[in-house]
Amino acid sequence: MRLEFRVLGPLSARCDGGEIELGRPQQRAVLAALLLAPGQLVPTDRLVEGLWGEDDSRWPKDPVGQIGTHVHRLRRALGAPELLVAAAGGYRLAVPRDTVDLFCYEAAVAEAVALRHREPSRARELLGRALDAWTGDRALDGVPGAFAERARERLAAGRFAAVKALLDLDVTLGRHAEAVEPLAVLAAGHPQDEEVHRLHLLALHRCGRTAQALAAYEELRERLDRELGLEPGAAVAELAERIRSGEPVAAPVRALPRPCQLPPDIRDLVGRAELAQEAEQVLRSGAAPVVGLSGPSGSGASALAVHVAHAVQDAFPDGQLYAAGGEAGPVLAGFLRALGERPAPDAGADRLGGRFRELLAGRRVLVVLDGVADPAPLLPGVPGCAAVVAGAEPGVLPGGVVRLAVGPLESHDAYELLARIVGAERIRREPDAVAELAALCGYLPVLLRTAATRLAARPQWSVADLVRWFAERG
Repeated sequence: MRLEFRVLGPLSARCDGGEIELGRPQQRAVLAALLLAPGQLVPTDRLVEGLWGEDDSRWPKDPVGQIGTHVHRLRRALGAPELLVAAAGGYRLAVPRDTVDLFCYEAAVAEAVALRHREPSRARELLGRALDAWTGDRALDGVPGAFAERARERLAAGRFAAVKALLDLDVTLGRHAEAVEPLAVLAAGHPQDEEVHRLHLLALHRCGRTAQALAAYEELRERLDRELGLEPGAAVAELAERIRSGEPVAAPVRALPRPCQLPPDIRDLVGRAELAQEAEQVLRSGAAPVVGLSGPSGSGASALAVHVAHAVQDAFPDGQLYAAGGEAGPVLAGFLRALGERPAPDAGADRLGGRFRELLAGRRVLVVLDGVADPAPLLPGVPGCAAVVAGAEPGVLPGGVVRLAVGPLESHDAYELLARIVGAERIRREPDAVAELAALCGYLPVLLRTAATRLAARPQWSVADLVRWFAERG
């Protein structure tokens, strides 16, 4: 039996070539969440929030029970109940990644990005084949819920980048006549993406439509001035000037990819404003700053690192790289691939590290490391770049690192965190039980968040019920 799943368009599943009826929309939303993490445990509380949002007042009476019902029906629909298994606190869909069109698509795009400098024809072929996997204008089309909407936004951004890379390769390979009309459509839909406009001008000019190219530039310049009060970027302005003066126009500049690997920010981060502000100031200071965040397990150093990285993202326009755990060699190889390189399989960490820093020279890239045993080889170490390191032992960090201690929350911040997740009214009703719960969690945000999420998923429980539940389990 061969199962195949499509998410790059309307959600669908096939078994040995035959279409599977996936049921009602919310049932399809559960399947979508599981398909985006094949083989991994997806917590029930994440499924609940993904279907009905963060506001528990909008949840059904028994959201956990409804998730269980949807899972039961999906087991029957797929005809292979052993593939959809319940585990501690969630569910896991045990299917290979290559049965989901998304992961085949992403693998092809990643290979194309790695080849675009050395083998542009092969890269163009891979990108074209990858984009053919899309069967609609929107991923997970028709699937409801916040989880699906976030996935749609992410995949739409990735698709746009892939289309732009394909058209860039078309212009590079002399296929400007084929690229000019798709670029016109892309430019009309993305009026503030100057790289698209640069490619459009170049394609027009190479097709002998120089007057149209200059007219398009003037239209872009006027729109940017009217809407943003800005002039076109240097690359677009320089190209327009070369076209206007009749100078030879070289092949388009081959820019490195701009990876954005940061995990999602935590919107309800509390009690860390001063630490976050101090870290941001260090990272924006220039040179090659490194901020080290450390604290007891559960203190939320990892979440704070990601939060700070998002806050300073504008200062590092050439990309943000992220690694959680792992040895230096494989992590560096992954970073190089994200930057458009194709590292040799047998290259050692020293060689990879040297190439990594060569690629970062003259660029502004932020590196975020979480729980990496030896972060030193992964630090950029070049002017303009910076790093945030969470969870590393103080002794393994090099000199010059700004170390910030991340401890338990203050009691009022612990209260605020619980109220944001559980709901202010439920927390306000039981001040003594809330104080006891915060103490049981050691005022550590990770434990508080876990407890609050459990309580939020059980609207029939009181805070005292949760405290007793913890007490019964020691």
